[in-house]
Amino acid sequence: MIRFRNIALFTFLATEALFAVHLGGSWNWERGGSIKSFVGLRNLNQRHIFEKNQIFFNEERFRVQGALTHPNFRLEFADEAFLFIERDNPTSIPLPDFLPNSAWKAKWNLLDKKGIDLIGRLDRFFAQFIWGDFQFILGKQVIATGVGQIFTAVSQVQRYMFDFIDQEFPKTEDAVTIVWNGPIQVEARFLPKTSEQREQNFHIRLKGNKSNFDLALTSGKSDDKFFMGLETAKNIGDGLIRSELVGYEAVGKKYLQGLLGFDYVFSPKWNGKIELFHNGFGQTGDYVFEAFRHRSAPFRGQWYGALLLSWEFHPLLKSHWLSIVNLQDPSTLTHLYFNYSLSNNLDILLGQFLNFGNSKSEFGGRLLVSPPNLELGAPNITYAALRWYY
Repeated sequence: MIRFRNIALFTFLATEALFAVHLGGSWNWERGGSIKSFVGLRNLNQRHIFEKNQIFFNEERFRVQGALTHPNFRLEFADEAFLFIERDNPTSIPLPDFLPNSAWKAKWNLLDKKGIDLIGRLDRFFAQFIWGDFQFILGKQVIATGVGQIFTAVSQVQRYMFDFIDQEFPKTEDAVTIVWNGPIQVEARFLPKTSEQREQNFHIRLKGNKSNFDLALTSGKSDDKFFMGLETAKNIGDGLIRSELVGYEAVGKKYLQGLLGFDYVFSPKWNGKIELFHNGFGQTGDYVFEAFRHRSAPFRGQWYGALLLSWEFHPLLKSHWLSIVNLQDPSTLTHLYFNYSLSNNLDILLGQFLNFGNSKSEFGGRLLVSPPNLELGAPNITYAALRWYY
């Protein structure tokens, strides 16, 4: 039975009724959204867990968003609904969900039947005030931290898993943010603790420019770990070099995260990014299927490299290639997809996730699952999608 508990959806309908008129003065009302339809085949890499190794799936994603704006004020929201249709594939044991929670519940199961799930989620809801050189942002918002484009050395926000198909909209977190746009930009954030954490989170960032280098000093507490970090970025011709180094301390132990990235525009139709990443929370091998040691770092190993290439064959046809390599296994996850524009607001996508590696590697292999003789690895996914924006 459908349970209408998605308060955000009702908020949207009420807002539409109230503001879908000319507001006058300096006030503006923006609205839009998207409908996305995915079909595909998931090839599972598992042993003695799922009944079937291949599963066809269909997913429908509906997004509505809007913003009430004024030169010194912005109220923005976005609500999403996901309809999952997948053939039932029983498991021999219940598998845990290692994805971290937000501070307040923003996700509701509207329909839960065999093979069909309808989920509603409040993606963002925040108010932004501007007073001179100060900005105040309150609510569920995007937390822009770090210089990583593929990896994340420091972040208060959970990130997408590698094989999540649609990563168009950045993930959000509940927070209070104060920004001072002075000679040195100062950002201060408070993020309430989640049910999985013992202490509150906070984040302070000082940003400036010196000798054409963008610099940032960071400090705070994330996932019950105190951290300090340094970020740098500099343009070099048609390229951009980025680096980040972050130290953590928790329960008397110290961890180091770091990344080095380089972006380059080869031509108006071809560009690329490369990143090298060190995950101080990782292991050198002997991985098991368990919770990640840091909520913003869903990596099992310690050393990674990544390459992202985008190539425009034609104004209507673009391709994207992403390879992430665990340098110690070694193993590789690849994602190739093509995007064809049927019109200004209608696209069709064809994509493929593939994993390569030996039997004990992070991507190509299988991780041990308790009890013994059970194993689970990253799936290979073939998919097609239709995206319409309104």
